[in-house]
Amino acid sequence: MWLLQYNPAHEQPANRWPIRRYRDRIGVGDEVALWASGPGGGVTGLGQVIATTDGAVEIDHVRSFPVIRREQLKDDPRFAKALILRMPGGGNPFPVEPGQWPAITERVPAELHLVGKTVLGAAALAAAGATAIREAVRSVRRAQ
Repeated sequence: MWLLQYNPAHEQPANRWPIRRYRDRIGVGDEVALWASGPGGGVTGLGQVIATTDGAVEIDHVRSFPVIRREQLKDDPRFAKALILRMPGGGNPFPVEPGQWPAITERVPAELHLVGKTVLGAAALAAAGATAIREAVRSVRRAQ
């Protein structure tokens, strides 16, 4: 799990993010949080590493949301010692310890989590199917 920091005053990288550190540790399938630097900054999205190359990672499945402010995360004891808070001027990526990750993900709307999206999508399909069946039964009853 990683944080990828960007400056919101500049254009945010789309899917390809330069990395300067931890090149031997970051890998395909790793989860990432996007971190806006500066005043009012914090986590603005979640994604997943889909490829690594020399000096960069490609991410996909990016879900953006209203910023989870640095102050909120700093006040959470699980996240208070995160490297991004102690050394914000360091280069990408910033490691996120397993105990720190829930401090972020618990603040993300459920429908934006990959699993949450899948469950909500399945629930919507099930509800649509139930409605279709109910309407079919009603039409058969009316025809009798």
